[in-house]
Amino acid sequence: MRGLTGRTVDRRYVLRDWLGGGGFGAVFRSEQYILGRPVRSVACKLSRRTGITEETAAELFADVLLLAEAMGTMADIEARHHLVHVYDGGLARDLDGRAFLVMEYVQGTTLAAEFTAMGQVSAHLMVKWSRQICLALRGLHGLVPPLLHRDLKPDNVLLGTDRSVRLIDFGLAARMLESGLVPGTAGTIQYMAPETADGASVPASDLYSLGLLMYEGLTGRHAYEHLFPPLSLPERAHGDWLQEQKLKAPPVPPSALNNSVPPELDALVLRCLEVRPGRRFRSAHEVLAALDALPDGPSAPPRPPGPITPRPSVPGAPQDPGAAELAEARRLREAGDAAAAVSLLLPLVEHGRPGRDVMPAALSELAEAYEQQGEYKQAAPHWARAHDLVQAGARMSDGTRQADLAGRAAEAFRRTGNRFQAERFAALARGKQGRGGEQGRR
Repeated sequence: MRGLTGRTVDRRYVLRDWLGGGGFGAVFRSEQYILGRPVRSVACKLSRRTGITEETAAELFADVLLLAEAMGTMADIEARHHLVHVYDGGLARDLDGRAFLVMEYVQGTTLAAEFTAMGQVSAHLMVKWSRQICLALRGLHGLVPPLLHRDLKPDNVLLGTDRSVRLIDFGLAARMLESGLVPGTAGTIQYMAPETADGASVPASDLYSLGLLMYEGLTGRHAYEHLFPPLSLPERAHGDWLQEQKLKAPPVPPSALNNSVPPELDALVLRCLEVRPGRRFRSAHEVLAALDALPDGPSAPPRPPGPITPRPSVPGAPQDPGAAELAEARRLREAGDAAAAVSLLLPLVEHGRPGRDVMPAALSELAEAYEQQGEYKQAAPHWARAHDLVQAGARMSDGTRQADLAGRAAEAFRRTGNRFQAERFAALARGKQGRGGEQGRR
């Protein structure tokens, strides 16, 4: 199919450079033309087979169509930035009826190639990349019903020239059933969670794979490369043997192999790698909160110039980073201008560096402003993130309890129809309220 370079798809996409191929066909860097003028580079995925029907094309590109469907219903703006966008598709009559799909072109490499080139990734950089992967997972798991990736590994994470990551390859992704799991064994055995190997994936299964990815980046080694099945063991039994050995021979902490890793990051990675899913983080929200609570603080991108203009401090005003913006946003919302409050707070929580105890208050205020406008899909993930930060040890200056935040998240998710997340946060709210005392007041 390399010979198709230079040809035109559907009179709009000129195939410029071969990017890769497989059984399905090939992917080309292409130029999109509108009204006869080139406007942008895109990735064009083209089928090997010719003269196919739309039904066959839908089967060939099921993974990309699943991603397109997910992106079409995803309200999580941060998550969308770390997934690849699908633009167009159809049957190319000018290329013998091949099926094609047009996607965002991300120039760069994969984390697998980056890990190989770097040997070991610094703790700060690994936290930054992990946080971006978590944002993508938060968006996928927050869909109704949740979408599990099931094949998260360094090869399936693109690193663009902007040094931002994007999650790719949804060939094994699947929607969660009402029973709360995805049946079937799928994925790459080296990065597969034990429960996935047993045929029952849950959101925490993707977090297990994330833990393996983080461990490999930080140390330059796979967490379980010390486990070798006996030569006498049949290949079909390797998976069961490996899962059993993981219980008996846990990996050493990453800091034993990379002295830039702080103890808190050790604990975070090893918790992701708990063999029993109930002992891991329960959601990408929780992992994000734990990453943001690390000693160096959130590893979000530095605040871009312009969106937020720090206000001069006044006597008695809080001096924590972001506190002035938070106070102004609260004033705007209470005055009835929720849209202005959102415009002020959204850049702060997405790109700024607010103080550790300002962030949950800012997230709560942003959720309130969204709800004031009736936008519960936007409010729900911010309530959830505020709850997870408080659970990780941050404090709410107004005394709002962790249980109250969980209750607000549950109600917002209920209004969006996301029963899975609504029930999860409702259970968290009941649990915290039932305990009372200091555990119910953070």
